[in-house]
Amino acid sequence: MTRIVRFLCIAIAFATVPRMAGSSPEIDRLADLAAKGDASALSSLMDIARRSKEPDADYALGVMAYEGRGLGKNPGQAFRLISRAAAKGHADANNVLGYFHEHGIGTPVDLKQALAAYQRGAEAGSARARTNLGWFYENGAGIEKDAAAAAKWYREAAEQGLPEAQANLANRYEAGLGVSRNPLAAGELYELALAGGVASAALNLGRLQEARGNLSEATLNYVKAANAKVPEADFAAGRLLVAVVNPQRNVEQGIAWLDAAAARGRVDALLLLAGLFAKGDQVPRDAERAADYFRRAALLGDAAAAYRYAQHLAALGKPGPESDPLPWFRRAAEKGLAGAQYEAARLLDARGNDEANQKEALAWYRKSAAQGNLPASLRLGMALETGRGTAPAPAEALPWYLKAAEANDPEALYRLGNLYDRGLGIDADFGRARDYYSRAAALGHPEAARIVQKMIGMPALNAIPNDPFKGMR
Repeated sequence: MTRIVRFLCIAIAFATVPRMAGSSPEIDRLADLAAKGDASALSSLMDIARRSKEPDADYALGVMAYEGRGLGKNPGQAFRLISRAAAKGHADANNVLGYFHEHGIGTPVDLKQALAAYQRGAEAGSARARTNLGWFYENGAGIEKDAAAAAKWYREAAEQGLPEAQANLANRYEAGLGVSRNPLAAGELYELALAGGVASAALNLGRLQEARGNLSEATLNYVKAANAKVPEADFAAGRLLVAVVNPQRNVEQGIAWLDAAAARGRVDALLLLAGLFAKGDQVPRDAERAADYFRRAALLGDAAAAYRYAQHLAALGKPGPESDPLPWFRRAAEKGLAGAQYEAARLLDARGNDEANQKEALAWYRKSAAQGNLPASLRLGMALETGRGTAPAPAEALPWYLKAAEANDPEALYRLGNLYDRGLGIDADFGRARDYYSRAAALGHPEAARIVQKMIGMPALNAIPNDPFKGMR
């Protein structure tokens, strides 16, 4: 997922307050001193603002009133001063005015007014306003979405050297939105943005490098982004650092980044960590630590995580209610996972002839089989045929056995043969019975093989003498 950068640049040093072409640097000097508490400089700046047609003093005072530096923090006063500078044509004042209208600072929220101010600032040459205007077009804020217009304004700001605009234009080239898709151009722009201080560009650049198979540079950029606390970079860094094929592989560091992602609630990070410690092929096997990761992922409500945790508990086979996989299989089953529904049913089925367990098992078998789980189809057929959790209903078992038989399940084939052989719920048909028994026997079902031998009058296989083959003469 690309990260779009919003940029206001209002909290800036006054030595770098953008000025209109030809304006005096004296405004910047006075603004910098006033912001540091110099009353004389503040008085001079206010006097210039009163008598001058130049907008820089209004703009500087407006920023000071917004930030509470040199003047008391006063959003209403900031809005009035910035509006006055914007009305005099100050490009960056129009950008800040757009932000005030967009976020309701000193004035009610008004996206139409924000859009108009950004537009004026963009046309007057503010790279910041051009970036914000591009964001409005991209997201349809106060105007219909227009990917081409968004790319146009990002490009103009990027050509002015604004790193945030370079990052946003790179997003456009990466995704092919409003421009032709160009991963190479995207990568170059991300590099420029990164050099300009946009930390999130490291994550996007790493993703492009990983897609090209350059795992070493991708790892370095993911780690750079993670150190800058770019959202999702910790998982990207951890995932790649534990990858066996990565020349920069560092399992210890990878686990640390994955732990950071896990602490944010990333289920995939928890599952990756759980898998590492459950297998023990890259780190010493630690079943307890793996179980903790699985459990934390499951508690976040992820159905697949609950299923994995239940499987892990089942494999451990520890006695006691805290190690019982059934509640976790149930959690995943309730969210619709066919495999978990089957496993929950199978566990309930194995817990004896308790009527409540049998009925619940039957219900889970039915749900799982309805989703196409073939082992569940077989078990559902068996429960219906023998009357586990319900009255015996061999006729209802038939279609479920047929589904399992489509995958050449030998037990399903044998049971189909048995239904036709004995006429259970259907008319007896010895020809069909023989065919199903034969298919099951060919797949290694021992009881089916015994019945086939009996049907055709052959002795049991172990009764046939094992004479050596004499060959043809």
